[in-house]
Amino acid sequence: MYRLVYMSTPKRPLSGEELNRILVAATKNNNRNGITGILIQDHKRFLQYLEGDEARVEETFARISLDARHHAIFRLKSGAIVRRQFPGWSMASKTVDQTASLTIAVSELVKDCDDEVAEELLAFAAARDRAT
Repeated sequence: MYRLVYMSTPKRPLSGEELNRILVAATKNNNRNGITGILIQDHKRFLQYLEGDEARVEETFARISLDARHHAIFRLKSGAIVRRQFPGWSMASKTVDQTASLTIAVSELVKDCDDEVAEELLAFAAARDRAT
């Protein structure tokens, strides 16, 4: 099992309808490719965690990296994991207000994750919170 975590910045604010279309497409593609994960966005940044077969996850990340709706795409972490952290979610999603704590939003989503994964995702969220 393989995971990849990245952050990116939308080039412009995305409407709720646009975000919904992204989630519908991601869910369809992820179901087809055996990928699970989460997507959190705060209108300034996306934080996404993808897990599954390494080749499929890397293909998905390559496709995401070419998406013109965002830029400043940074791979935060990738590598092998022991088990799926989000087995029931082809793409769980959470949108938070720009002034809301991303750490709180992430803590709700990682409560069933392995400690190491939860700590990493919370650390990324906390870094974002400090930067805003």
